[in-house]
Amino acid sequence: MAYQRAMRATRDASSAAGVPSGADSRRRSRSSRGQGTGERLIAGVPARIMKPRLTFLVCLIAIVSFGLLMVYSASAVEAQSDDLAPTHYLFRQAAFALLGTVAIVVIARWRNLWKLLRDNGSWVCWGTVLFLLVAVSAMGAIGGGARRWIDLGFFTLQPSEFMKPAMILVAAKLLSAFYIEQSIDRDPFVVRLAAAVLIPLFFIGLQPDLGTVIIIGMTVFAMAFLSGLSMRLVIGLFGLLIVAFVGLMVVAPYRMQRFTVFTDPWADQYGAGYQATLAIMAFASGGLFGRGIGNSTMKYMYLPEAHNDYILAIIGEEVGFFGTAIFLAVFFVMIWSAFKIAEQADSPFSRLVAQGCAIILAVQFLVNAAGILSLAPMTGKTLPFISYGGSSMLASMILAGLILRVSIESGHNTSIGARRETFAVMSRDDEGSSHVGRSTAGRVRVRRSPASGPSSASREGFSVYDGAHGGATRETPREASRPYRRHEGPYGRIDLHGDAADRLRGGTTSRGDRSRRPRSRRDRYDR
Repeated sequence: MAYQRAMRATRDASSAAGVPSGADSRRRSRSSRGQGTGERLIAGVPARIMKPRLTFLVCLIAIVSFGLLMVYSASAVEAQSDDLAPTHYLFRQAAFALLGTVAIVVIARWRNLWKLLRDNGSWVCWGTVLFLLVAVSAMGAIGGGARRWIDLGFFTLQPSEFMKPAMILVAAKLLSAFYIEQSIDRDPFVVRLAAAVLIPLFFIGLQPDLGTVIIIGMTVFAMAFLSGLSMRLVIGLFGLLIVAFVGLMVVAPYRMQRFTVFTDPWADQYGAGYQATLAIMAFASGGLFGRGIGNSTMKYMYLPEAHNDYILAIIGEEVGFFGTAIFLAVFFVMIWSAFKIAEQADSPFSRLVAQGCAIILAVQFLVNAAGILSLAPMTGKTLPFISYGGSSMLASMILAGLILRVSIESGHNTSIGARRETFAVMSRDDEGSSHVGRSTAGRVRVRRSPASGPSSASREGFSVYDGAHGGATRETPREASRPYRRHEGPYGRIDLHGDAADRLRGGTTSRGDRSRRPRSRRDRYDR
């Protein structure tokens, strides 16, 4: 009782001094390390999974917030010229961003969503968007010489933007089933993938929207390459894509004109090269540190579509070279964290979905930036999360939601489980060490009674069997012809001189018998 009172007083004194007790320290250690996994946890999730997730979220929030700021800076003048409030485009873009945030939350929190997408949900999404693409070709709204939108009154929907996440889901399902899981044959795989890719791209090309065709085609091609597409097919398909691209430019004169503008924007600076030259001038006037947020001059009705396709030129003018470099670095870190999330995925389907979403965001970003900098022909595609546009913002947020969903699905996999997934069963034909395919315990030996002699019948006891064949030994011809040899010398087997049961009872073995044992100090280290 005195000892218990002393221990209780010690705990009370430690609590008053702020020293954690043993239970508190154990509880804190369990909050930072997984029970039985040896992993550090962040909010109950392994740190190796939570770190790229948090990095992706922080970068996403920063990019969307910066995009809202730049949309307001680039559109306030144009809104006032149209007799609208200066914050008109800002509030609409913020509403689209809020709706996209709701979509991310739904994708991340809907428990059965991932199972539905892996089953038939991906095909349902693909079919729904394909129906909208057919509706666009029949009754779509025309703008800028293209028929790409469905006018809903309060919002103009562009279905081709939503084909991007739908196409990634279907392609990930087919590619994982054929290349990784090998659950379907080659002919059904080729037919399904060709139908899933070519039919939507055909209707998108009719709008016409060559930029989206290029972005989706490059993304599916990259996903197939990451899945295991042979190099011969890679070279063949790449050559076919080049031929198709050249053919599409020759057929449409305006595409050929964009190509000539890309080669020399200053050849017709007041005609076809007007936007390209002004974008270059905006970057040049920004200098190293820019004119400051809101101080752009090109947005004063000089540069068309300043808040939409050409918003990167306004960014370069207002924040300069260093500010643009920081923006590019943040976007690069977000894409990098998406690939890290893909590495931690718990299934081939999840890994391909995360990789496809990261690739399509990166490809669209590069297509827009290269077009504005006159490094490639301008395709009129928006800058993800930055350019004004409801469909573009919603589609980009859905892609981000799918990446986060892959990270959430990976949270149930521990480092031990991930290590176990890398284990493989090796057969005799596999190249490995010399003992692969046969027991390492030697030949089967059955214990016999020492008292009865070696010729007596076998007693019940333990036997050594080859576990891969349920008791049947697997020996090479050399082993079968080689008798078992007992090791002699100081490193040989210890002779205990008697039956184990008698020794435990203190029976037949005497001190004199034990005294005849070898006195080598190395006996106890023998096997």
